[in-house]
Amino acid sequence: MNDKLNLTIAIAAATIVMGLLTIFVIYFVIIYRKKQRAFEWQKEMFKQALLQTEIEIKEQTLNDISRDLHDNLGQVASLIKINLNLALPNIPAGSSGKITESLDLLKQLIQDIRSLSVSLKGENLTRFGLVKMIEKDIIRYQSIGELKIDFHVIGNLPSFDKSTEIFLYRMTQEIFNNILKHAKANKVEVKMSYTNSIFQLSINDNGIGFDISQQPQGAGIINLKQRCEMIGAEFNIQSKLNQGTTINIDKKMEL
Repeated sequence: MNDKLNLTIAIAAATIVMGLLTIFVIYFVIIYRKKQRAFEWQKEMFKQALLQTEIEIKEQTLNDISRDLHDNLGQVASLIKINLNLALPNIPAGSSGKITESLDLLKQLIQDIRSLSVSLKGENLTRFGLVKMIEKDIIRYQSIGELKIDFHVIGNLPSFDKSTEIFLYRMTQEIFNNILKHAKANKVEVKMSYTNSIFQLSINDNGIGFDISQQPQGAGIINLKQRCEMIGAEFNIQSKLNQGTTINIDKKMEL
């Protein structure tokens, strides 16, 4: 009888110990996972803060460059134009052609400097708006070379907060910079649409393209992906050799 009682007590004690041990393990796993999630969240927040700081520094740098272009290079070019205009009447008729040609080039240079200055200064987004700023850039891109750009706005675009608007604008500049440098395209189609609470920016070129599976991701694509993450947008790129490249940036807007 005592042996059975002792066995029952031993089994009960072992069960209690196993139960307590199981509870401790479960509690430890729950605490560990909570701490792990907290660490991942802190790491993500640190990454986001670092990216935000990097973007702010870049924006300030671009603003400084914009001011220098306008205040320094623009003014110097304007002074050269004035001096040439003053000197033109005293130059023999046979030699005035080069001066007139130089004046035309200076006029174009001043316009390009002003246009570039406007595009670099993020504050102008508030003044002109995203669509108008992209239109100004398109005019400048088309003046660089033989590049035909079609720009379409579909639907009534939503209002963006300042950071989102800056990121979208800088991403269009990044994409066009890659097209001008690498794509060897002569036609680009840009679409901005807003339907069913989804904003989409789509840029397609007819350039040489590339094999995505074989091409390592460069800094340009990585920057685009990071900026999309910052504003809660999805980034998608499609490209094939000799079939151009299409980039889509989709963002679900809160109602």
